[in-house]
Parts: sequence; structure tokens; C-alpha cells
Amino acid sequence: MEYRALYRKYRPATFAEVVGQEHITTTLQNQIAAGHVAHAYLFCGTRGTGKTSTAKIFARAVNCLSPEHGEPCGRCEACRLSLDPGNPDIVEIDAASNNSVDDVRALIEKAHYAPLNLKVRVFIIDEAHMLTASAFNALLKTLEEPPAHILFILATTEPQKLPATIISRCQRFDFHRLSVRDIAATLRDVLARAGASIDEEGLLLIARTADGGMRDALSLADQCLAFCGNSVCARDVYDVLGSMEQGFLFDMAGALLGGDAARALHMLDGIVRGGRDLTVFCQDLAAHLRALLLAGTCGRCEELLDCTADAMDRYLAQAKDAPRAWLLRALETLLRVQGEMRYLPMPRAALESALVRICRPEDEKSIDALEARLDRLERALAGQGAAGGTRQAGEQAAPAREEAPPQALEDAAPPPDDAAPAAQDAAPAAAGSAAGERPLPAPEPPQAAAAAEQSVRPQAGAPAAAAPADAQRLWDAVLAELKKQNILVHAMAVSGTALRLDGGTLTVVFPESRTAQFNSMCAPVNHTKVQAILAQLRPDTAISFIRGQQPPLPPETEARARELFGDKLVIE
Repeated sequence: MEYRALYRKYRPATFAEVVGQEHITTTLQNQIAAGHVAHAYLFCGTRGTGKTSTAKIFARAVNCLSPEHGEPCGRCEACRLSLDPGNPDIVEIDAASNNSVDDVRALIEKAHYAPLNLKVRVFIIDEAHMLTASAFNALLKTLEEPPAHILFILATTEPQKLPATIISRCQRFDFHRLSVRDIAATLRDVLARAGASIDEEGLLLIARTADGGMRDALSLADQCLAFCGNSVCARDVYDVLGSMEQGFLFDMAGALLGGDAARALHMLDGIVRGGRDLTVFCQDLAAHLRALLLAGTCGRCEELLDCTADAMDRYLAQAKDAPRAWLLRALETLLRVQGEMRYLPMPRAALESALVRICRPEDEKSIDALEARLDRLERALAGQGAAGGTRQAGEQAAPAREEAPPQALEDAAPPPDDAAPAAQDAAPAAAGSAAGERPLPAPEPPQAAAAAEQSVRPQAGAPAAAAPADAQRLWDAVLAELKKQNILVHAMAVSGTALRLDGGTLTVVFPESRTAQFNSMCAPVNHTKVQAILAQLRPDTAISFIRGQQPPLPPETEARARELFGDKLVIE
């Protein structure tokens, strides 16, 4: 007996067996039950979603002598004749090979004759978008004024290629892509009827690879049965598809997260030596990083990822060590290189370069890489909160106050009249020192120093200088709001550090190596944008940009950063 593929052997025979298209099958059943069947239908959708199968069921149902709730009964003479491939009253035409105007004229000539055995003569035109413009024009008149005994069903994967005059004369139904769960459930039932078994991971892998098409899923299952017999496991499916196993992807993601470029490159070499497709590997790795991103954002989301509970547990465990900024940058890098690989003479070199960039963001000079490095540093220093810093400062300041004897304080007290201005000038500095203020930048050239001195010295009646920590917090708030409004300006402004908040002016210093960023922020349009944000956060405060040496990091922050990054840390 001749072997029949699974998708042919287990094709749906009733509307109830059509999977995932209830919005269409219910409408067609209601039309048949009410006797309100139109003369032309247009079935649209991606491949393998049931367009042709639904058209054949519909053709049987409209000719059934005793339909049951719009379903063909399958017992009457009309139903038996409808199943005959040689039945002249149900004509299926492949428009890809019969697309000329002569083919359509021959079809129209047949349409004028009454059906021989059935109530309605049905013409199913598959891949209708392949018809030529002349063929569509020849069909147009018949679609507009068809004979009473004719039913046209046009099926296409590209409805946008059909003329609007054709679409307007048909009832259009859009077939949806099937969900992974629907495909997996149907595939499990079909394999059970075929006497085969498959584990859950392999079933979901086939369903995901089918990309919404049931026919693709059944064809892949056919391949797996031919490869390993009636008992299919996930490893067999990976071998048939040429995809990467989950364990390998977890190991590769671990190497990338750990910055181990050498290990990642050796694993890639193993893929090449095994004869696997690099494009498939890149796609699978991107899908794995997407799963980590969703797991870290949404928590448990088996339905969103279409994975097993065990795989979800592993995703959640690895997502804890994957910063969101790092995942976004890695995903963008992989998706970009995947689109470029097919056009490059050395796709392996492009993929290796992408893996190294993901492992070592410090080697890049882009803004995205800088943000990724800052995100890693912020996460590492997150434990050093403001409460801890205040407590340490208080612990260091308390002994100093205790060690000073009362007599020494009395001797050091300045005369009330002569030293009052000096005390007023020293008060902000003393307050800043008690709060752990960082030292000021190194001396500047005379002209710059004079200008800086004028901007720092408060005018009469001006508010006292705030602590540097307050200035930096205000600048961080400005940057956060600026990032929401304009990411390009934020990319320039992030190079600056708050120097002081004094006399109603927030002064931000840019290092000498950031000339382009400084000039960009001094431009009137960008300066005005930042000033508007600052006015919302702190009214009556101006923004001032200068160039110079940035204040050094607090000792504890620098020590922690060196502990994390070692020799890779660069302080400008």
C-alpha cells in the first residue's frame, strides 16, 4: 500500500476538526444552516493554517443533502461524491501553474453549465494571487454576476496582491496562525492515532518550529518518525531540525554572561565542526536570550514562552544573573548579525565578532556599551545605600568631636566681630566636609579659574551651597527625565558629573576628553531642553556646563569598583 504523509492522512473532514479557526468555521456553519451562502469567498492566511481544507469541507457542506448544524453528514450520496477527486462538480485549480487568461476563460466556460451530480458547482482557486492581471479581469465579470449554481472559493497567502475589485466581490476570511499549544495538542492526538509517542519537550519544539502552520508540524513529525521510529524524544527532534539543545544554549549563555569569550568561541567551533548551520545557531541563541529577558521581566511565564515547567525553572535561575540592559544589547547584536550573515563571505567571523562584543562590552566605545557597563556597576554597588553611607560618615565624625577637649574649642573660638565673615564663608565648606564632600577639581588656567570663581561665589542673599551628593542626585533626576524625552541628548549629557549646587546654579563638569559631548550640551537647543527639565524638578535653579577635571570617586566606591573590574577599570 502506498504511504501517505501524515498531513494528507489526517486532514480535517469536518469543521469541528479544523484547529484554531473557530471564528471562520462557526460563521460558515451558520450560513449553511440559515441558507445564506454567498457566491464568492476569499480565504487568506499563512501556509498550513487550513485554508484549502476548510474550502473542501465547505464545498461538501453546501452540497450535503442533510447537513447537521452546518456540518456535512458524511453519509449521503452527495458527501460520498464530494470525496471523489474526479468529481466534475468540485474543481480545484492551482493558480500558480494555471494563471493565464486562457485558463480562466476555460474555467468560466465550465461555470455556465449546471452541475452534474451535486447542487452547487464549486471552484477552489488555490494561490489566487498568482493569477495575471488579464486573468483577474477575465474573472471579474463572472464574480460580479455569477450563475446561481456557482460558488467560488479563492485561497491565498498574499491577499495584498489581489486587485481591490476582486476582494470587494468576495467575503473575506482571515485564517490565524495556530498557537503552539494548539499545534502540540493536535500533533499529540495525530501521533497517538498513528501509533507513535513523543515526549513533551520534543512536542513543543516541533510546534515552535512550525511557526503557526499545522502542515509544517505534521511534516516535521513525519521526518522524526522516519528517523527514529515510533518513539520520538527531544534529542531526536534536535538532530532532525539541526537546532541547538537547551543544555548547550544555557552553557553558551552562561559563558556570555560571565564574559568568557574564549569558552564561547570554542563552543562555536564545536558547532561548526559538527556541521550545524550558524544561522540556526544564531536564531536559537537569540530565542534563548529572549526567554531570559521575558523570565526576568514577567517571572513564571510558561504560556508566554511555550516551554515546560522544568525549562521555566532554568530560565528563571539564569535570568537572575542577566541584567536587562545586557540582554537587550546582546539581543540587538545577535539579531543584527543574523540579518547580515547571509550577505557576508565569512559569516563565521561576523558571528565570532558578535560573541566577543557581547562578552566584552568594555572594548566598545558606543553609548549602548557604556550604559551596559554602568548598569553592571550600579547593580554591583546597589548594596551601598544612602543609609549605610550616612552611618559611616557619622561614625567617622563622632570620634573627631569627642577627641576635641572643651578648652581647645574655647581657645580656637574666633573673635565675634572680626571673624564673622570668615565663619560664614567656612560654614558651607564645613557642612560639605561633614557630609563626606568630594574634593574639588585641580586648578584651572587663570581665565577659567576666574570664571569658575565668579560662578561659585554666591551673591548677597543667595542660598547656601548644597552638598555634592545633593547636586548629583538632582543631576541624576534630570538625566532620568531627559532619557525619557530624548535619548540622543541623554547620550551626550550622561558624560557630565554634577560638581556643585550653589547660588541657585547646578554646575555640571565634563572631562577634557569629552569635547564633543560638552559642545553638544552647550548648544542652545540642548541647553534649553535641560533647563526646562531642571525647572520642573527645582524651580529657580539654572544649569551651567563647564569643562575640567571631574571630582574623584569616594574611596569606598572606587575600592568596590576595582574589586569588581580589576585592571579593566578606567577612571577619567
